[in-house]
This record gives sequence, C-alpha cells and structure tokens, in this order.
Amino acid sequence: MVVPFAPGGTPDVAARLVAPKMTQSLGQPVVVENRAGAGSTIGTRSVLQAKPDGHTILMGSISFMMAPLTMDPPPFDSSAGFRVVSLLASVPYILLVRADAPPKDLAAFHAWVAANPGKLNYGSAGNGTPLHLGGAIYSLLMGAQMTHVAYRGSGPAIADLLAGQVQMVFADLPAAAPQIAAGTVRPLASLVQQRLAAYPDMPTMAESDPRLAEYDIYTWAMLAAPKATPDLPVQRLHAALAEASKAPELQPRFADLGFDIVMNSPAEGDALLAREQKKWAALIKRAGIKADF
Repeated sequence: MVVPFAPGGTPDVAARLVAPKMTQSLGQPVVVENRAGAGSTIGTRSVLQAKPDGHTILMGSISFMMAPLTMDPPPFDSSAGFRVVSLLASVPYILLVRADAPPKDLAAFHAWVAANPGKLNYGSAGNGTPLHLGGAIYSLLMGAQMTHVAYRGSGPAIADLLAGQVQMVFADLPAAAPQIAAGTVRPLASLVQQRLAAYPDMPTMAESDPRLAEYDIYTWAMLAAPKATPDLPVQRLHAALAEASKAPELQPRFADLGFDIVMNSPAEGDALLAREQKKWAALIKRAGIKADF
C-alpha cells in the first residue's frame, strides 16, 4: 500500500490504521510504504506503473488527482489511470500558527497577513496539493501576498512551523491533532464550510470574511488501484477495507482525527474522482496555480 507522502498526514495515518485489519481479512501482509515527493506524483506514478493485479495499491489523498493538474503538461490523468477501491474518509483541513504567534484569532490573522505583504511564509504538504491551493486561493480572494514553502507532507511542514521556518501551515487535521493536543500550535480556522465536531469553537475560514464565503478546502483518504486491475481483487480489497473501517477499536481513533468515514462502492468512487478532477481543474486554472518542481 503506497502512501505518496512522508509519514504523518492523512493518507499515511489512514493506511497505518487500516493495514493491520486488512492483513487479517486478506490473509496476507499489507505493507505500507511511503514514497514521497513532487506533490505526491512520484508515489502515485509508481502505482500506475505497477502490475495491475491488486498487489500494489495507492492510499492517496485528493492530491493524487490534483497535483498533476498543476503541471504542464500533466504527467498522468488520475481518473483515467486508476479505478477506485473506495473512498475511505473525508478529512478537513485547518489553518495553524505556532502557539506563540501574534494572531490569536482569525480577525487578527487577516490583519497580520495584510500588514506584512510578502514577509510571511506558509508551509504545505507539497506543490500542487490542496494545502498549497489553500494558501494560494486565500491569497487570491483576500489580495494577500504570502510565500509558499513546499514540503513532502504535512508532518515535515508542521515540524518546520514549530522550528520557526514558516509562520503558518495549511494542514490536514490528522497531522495537526497531536500538536494541537500538546498545545504547541494554535488552530485558527477550519478550511471547510462547516465547523468541526471535534473543535466546535474553531471558526471556519468562510464565516470570517465575505470574500471567503465559498472557501472550502478538504481532502480524503482513498484506496485506488491501476485501471486494468480485474474486478475480483478490487472486490476483495473493498471488502477488507470495509471491514477495517467498521472495526470498533478504530472508531475512536477515526473520530479523534476528524475522519468522516464514507466507504462508497468502486463505481461511486470512480464517479467521485472524475467529478472532483473536473471541479479542481477549473479552480486551478482560475487561480493560475502552477507547480514549481
């Protein structure tokens, strides 16, 4: 099970939670391997090029579809190249600053960014990821000037936030949750439209300013296989993942990490991937976002 990011982010956490349960269901080891780089496209391409027999699969975030759309020409078409085993979960993104950063709330954050044009750096999980787009779209809508710093995953980006190398990080909740609990970072906003059940007092970015009313940045954990993978292994993988998603001992972990468990059918997953690709392609074009590799 290839995770196309460094350890710590949504797909890595999801993979390491479900792999042991899938091992039990399938009767053979499910080994998680991190292959990070180039906004997830290195690991993703390795799965695309693997033998389509169900033995090499991808636990991807929305980035495996999105990152190629920021490249010219796109290195591959995720919707055309993959068949979805299932969307496992939808996961929100949040805006983080260090616990000792000047802004204590969103209003102060907006003012801080406006007062420091070009002086503040934001970290993301990599070029072309939705976390990159989160900062780019914020800058576009608010007329802000911030510098993007790309990492190989949310974990390394948060580590550099703590080290003071970047002033803010657009991060996925599973990667941020341990630091939030430790009090080393301050979560200022969720980037999705609804407040998070786990953090009901955290405002949404959309509610903070009329210019951000349509702001909605999220990810998911999705299991996928090369397009030519036969139905039987896809069905076996789907059944094993479904069983893992229902494991009672994993339910508290999913909830604490902000995972909204979905589990759709392979056909529904394929349709979702195609819709999301079309939507994000238009948004990336509008924002003029290009990967810098």
